[in-house]
Amino acid sequence: MNNTVHTVIASDRNYLPFAAMTAASIAVCTQREVVIHFLYEQLDDEDFTVFDFLKKYPHVTIVKHQIKDAFFRDWPEMQWSRAIYYRLILPDLLPDLEKVIYLDCDLVVLDDLGKLYDEPMDGNLCMAVITRIRQTHTEKLNIPPEEYFNSGVLVFSPAELKRLNMADEFRKCFEKYAGVLRFPDQDILNLVFRHRVKVLHPRWNIITSVFRNEPVPCYSVDEVKDALRSPGIAHYTGTYKPWKWKKSFHHPYSLALKHFAEIAGQTGIARILKWKSFFFPHIAKPKKKLPWDKSIIDRSLFK
Repeated sequence: MNNTVHTVIASDRNYLPFAAMTAASIAVCTQREVVIHFLYEQLDDEDFTVFDFLKKYPHVTIVKHQIKDAFFRDWPEMQWSRAIYYRLILPDLLPDLEKVIYLDCDLVVLDDLGKLYDEPMDGNLCMAVITRIRQTHTEKLNIPPEEYFNSGVLVFSPAELKRLNMADEFRKCFEKYAGVLRFPDQDILNLVFRHRVKVLHPRWNIITSVFRNEPVPCYSVDEVKDALRSPGIAHYTGTYKPWKWKKSFHHPYSLALKHFAEIAGQTGIARILKWKSFFFPHIAKPKKKLPWDKSIIDRSLFK
């Protein structure tokens, strides 16, 4: 078994502070050698000083990959930021890697990524966590809502996808479903990978709505309780981002972000989280009675 954990994150200049906090959480929580493959387009040397704190973590290597126009030469016209499509070109960008963990930058890692990296693929093309999604949207894609996964945390093999020419499948899917894509990259991945996805335990992608809603159909109450007690990745999805001053805390592990903001030198964000925790200390309550409450949250992670 290759002992090195390969991760992929991507960012533009505006989201760099959050990419740095995600990188900090990877560095702190992953026990093995870890490579962070960082994807970008328009950044310079000064921008990359945001990752200087990683020099304190000798087991972490950051490798920069600049995305050239050529990667998207044959793609249809894009209505959204090109950055959201980066995970779709990984078979061409990293064709020699047998496994990677792709991570959005609005999340933090709270457990050793080596555990996730060592999960067997069991013959599937990717591993992901099923998410809550409007049925009206999945009906347009002809995907049952209990099968629709969130693409913010993905485990897959770029090498295998390259062998299968999956980048071409992504392009064809983009052209076919262009009129109904609401979450373009995520929709495309769900369409192309359907029936070839290994469903991960929800602890590996706890999105904002998990604490405040009943479990999605494919997960039991016990699985969600386990996830909330012992989170692997906290993913701050939706509009209620922890770092937004006028938004209340909705994610149960919002304050876990403060620790990694401090490590990454993002003092402004750490300060916002500190003051929010003083003025608005409570997590927004669920709208209905659920088989858990805030006592299930692991407060030791709020360092």
